[in-house]
Amino acid sequence: MAKKKLAVLVLGVLAVVLLTMAGCASKKHLATIEGQKVRLDQANSRINELQQGNEALDKSLQDTKGMLDSARNETEQLSANVASLKDQIAALEGQKAELAGAVAVGKETEESYKIKTRNLNGLISGLKKKVAEMESLIASKDTEISSLQTSEAALKAAAEDQNRKMAALNGEKDALSTRMGKTVSDKNRLIGILAVLLGLAVILAIVGFVRGRKKTAAV
Repeated sequence: MAKKKLAVLVLGVLAVVLLTMAGCASKKHLATIEGQKVRLDQANSRINELQQGNEALDKSLQDTKGMLDSARNETEQLSANVASLKDQIAALEGQKAELAGAVAVGKETEESYKIKTRNLNGLISGLKKKVAEMESLIASKDTEISSLQTSEAALKAAAEDQNRKMAALNGEKDALSTRMGKTVSDKNRLIGILAVLLGLAVILAIVGFVRGRKKTAAV
């Protein structure tokens, strides 16, 4: 009878020990998994923030490129207009020279020459004023283009930095996922081993119990 009680006691002790070990191991693995999940969630949250920032940077970059293209087109158009006005000024200066030549040979009177020259000077002065205004506008556009190019370069650098950070976080996320999978696998393996050990303990206890009864019966 004493052996039977001893066998039951041993069985109970082994079961408690194995269950305690399983519980401790399970808590440790669960804590590890929870920690890795928190880090994984933080990585995902940071990746989402970077993606939103990247989208905003892309939009700003596209807007800047659009403004830059527009400013360049306006500058080209203004330059073409300035060239056209300069051609007109050159043509009017040519007419003045022709009038002077006509007066010299007596084809134009002095009074007529003065009136026509005054009109031509007015036209030339007006065109030169327009040229000066357009050249000033071109200089302003050049400054704007330079500023936009600087902004474009800064946005590209920021976008590249965001992409590097996203790549690093994605790598960290993949590493965390791999480690978490390994931790879960290790936990399952440990639980399996403990279950086998518990089963062996139960079998050994039963065998000991049966042998004890046989010895008792033989006595």
